[in-house]
Amino acid sequence: MLSQQFQQALEACPLIAIIRGVTPDEIDMVANTLLEAGVRVIEIPLNSPVEPLNSIERLAKIMDDFAETTICGAGTVLTPEQVQSVQNAGGKIIVSPNCDPEVIRATNDRKLISVPGCLTPSEAFSALKAGARVLKMFPVADFPAQYLESLGAVVPKDVLTLAVGGITDTNMEEYWKAGARGFGLGSNIYAAGDNASQIADKARIMVDAAKRAQALG
Repeated sequence: MLSQQFQQALEACPLIAIIRGVTPDEIDMVANTLLEAGVRVIEIPLNSPVEPLNSIERLAKIMDDFAETTICGAGTVLTPEQVQSVQNAGGKIIVSPNCDPEVIRATNDRKLISVPGCLTPSEAFSALKAGARVLKMFPVADFPAQYLESLGAVVPKDVLTLAVGGITDTNMEEYWKAGARGFGLGSNIYAAGDNASQIADKARIMVDAAKRAQALG
C-alpha cells in the first residue's frame, strides 16, 4: 500500500526534503545527491517558480528507479485540481500548508497520501475528520516542543505527526521526544541554486541529526 511505502521511507530516514525553487534542469542532480545522502522522501512545492510539475514528473521517475523504498510528491497544494495535476505528474504525497477538507478528500479519493498543515487541535481534528492520517504541524518551531507533546495527548496514536517549519539539526531530538516522527526541511537541506557539494554537506548534517533523534525510540 502507498501508506506503507511512505512509512517505510520515513523509517529509513525520517526526513522530507522540501526542494522549493528547483528547476527541471537541476532535478536530476539535486535528487540524486539527496538520495545518495540517505534522504528517501522529497517534496517539490507547487509555488516553485519554474515548472514544478515537470520537475515532479522527472523526480518520480528518478525515485522509481532507485534501489530502495522512496516516495515523492508536491507541497503547497491548495486545490483539488492541483491534486489531480500532481498525480498526473507521478507524485504520491500531497502536502499543504493549511487544512482544507476538500483537498484532503480529493487526495484520498485518488488514493494518494494527504499531509495537511495544522497547528491547533481544531485544525488537527478537522483534518482527521476529513480523512487525513498524517499531520504536518506547521510552523512547529514557533512553539515549544511541549506544545506538540500536549497536542499528542489527544491525537490518536496511529496518526503520524510531522514537524515542519524551523526544524534544524539542533532541535530534532527535542521534537522527536515530543512525538514527531518525521521532519520537513527547507533551506537547511536545499536552497535554490545550491550546487551538489552544498546539498551533500547540508544533507549529511541533517540525515545524521535525524537518525540520532530516531535512535531515541
